[in-house]
Amino acid sequence: MDFRILRRMGHFLAVAEEGHFGRAAARLGLSQPPLSAQIQALEAELGVRLLERTRKGARPTREGEALLPVIRRLAEDAKQVEALARELRAGRQTPMALACVTSALFDYLPPLVRALRDAQPEAAIAVEEMDTADAVEALRRGEVDFALARLDRDRPPLRVLPLGADALMVALPEGHRLLADGGPVPLGALAEEPLMLLPRSISPAYFDAQVSACRAAGFEPVAVREVGSAMAQLAFVAAGLGVALVSAGMAVIRPPGVAFRALAGEMASVGVALVWHGERESEAARLAVATARRVFATG
Repeated sequence: MDFRILRRMGHFLAVAEEGHFGRAAARLGLSQPPLSAQIQALEAELGVRLLERTRKGARPTREGEALLPVIRRLAEDAKQVEALARELRAGRQTPMALACVTSALFDYLPPLVRALRDAQPEAAIAVEEMDTADAVEALRRGEVDFALARLDRDRPPLRVLPLGADALMVALPEGHRLLADGGPVPLGALAEEPLMLLPRSISPAYFDAQVSACRAAGFEPVAVREVGSAMAQLAFVAAGLGVALVSAGMAVIRPPGVAFRALAGEMASVGVALVWHGERESEAARLAVATARRVFATG
């Protein structure tokens, strides 16, 4: 696709969001006639009319509304391409793209990225937050060089380097009865609690480990509510809608309304691992593996 089309898509988005050619032109730093010409060129390229003028400004046509979500994604991708190109022009080399699960953002990602920057000061590093399932697919499609995800073994062609055991904690609403004695919470004490879990589809091994641990403690999780991310887990807990088993790395966030307690006894879980595509190892992936072995003292 011609890169000019992507720029024109950004112009269309500005008009659609502002609802007015004049305001969109001011936002883009253009005068109105060139902006109108860019929109007309995009409509000619796509073969559909995207905008219609109204008494108050402009609005997307039916075709424009249908195309808007796709165009928005393409425009965001174009921005990322431009940003990376600027970094490369500025002298940064060896671009690295990595995915990271939310629960690894605070304890695993920072030391790894700092060490990578020390090893390759000119590297352009792009990090995208993803759940494990999406990170696996991004690796398979070659969209990222490596990922911090929750996998417990190799999934050929993907290779897995475990970075450490996961310490799970229980997140409780402030004032919860299980906070009274101030000590660790037995897992069995959660038997009657609504438990906020991440869907199995986004991290099967992590989900199965938590459910198995609950069963080993003598109960089936009750009133389970599935939420889309670790951050959503904490938000639901803060709202008093239940409790959650979360990585200890999430405790550093200290969101208001949430208290964290260690779990009594041992609980098997799936820790964070460095994951990469073993059949098309990039230079960035090789560097990440070597760096992770050193930083996390893993074999």
